[in-house]
Amino acid sequence: MGGEENPTTKHHQETKRRRHDETFKARVAIEALKGEKTTHEIAKTYDIRPTQVTKWKKTLLDNVPGVFEPGGKRGWEDFEKERGLLQSKIGELTIAVDFLEKNPNSSACEPCRTC
Repeated sequence: MGGEENPTTKHHQETKRRRHDETFKARVAIEALKGEKTTHEIAKTYDIRPTQVTKWKKTLLDNVPGVFEPGGKRGWEDFEKERGLLQSKIGELTIAVDFLEKNPNSSACEPCRTC
């Protein structure tokens, strides 16, 4: 009695929640939309629950109209452009910090003489 483990409890302790990336979810949802396999077959193929297949398929269908909205693609292009600018700025600032760390008495550090 005292030493026996409940098999259900043991199973829950060993099971860890997995996270799937967007590409995986899209692949599963598209396969579900094709209708060539049942939800259960798809779930078994990808080792996920059938409810996930149904949920991801619904999410895909709910968001498809947004692909055709004006500015949808432009919004993504704006995002990519801004991300590129921010990455460039991060690179510049990283170089400046590295320089100042190596040369603390540099004249480039005049405005912040608190060093």
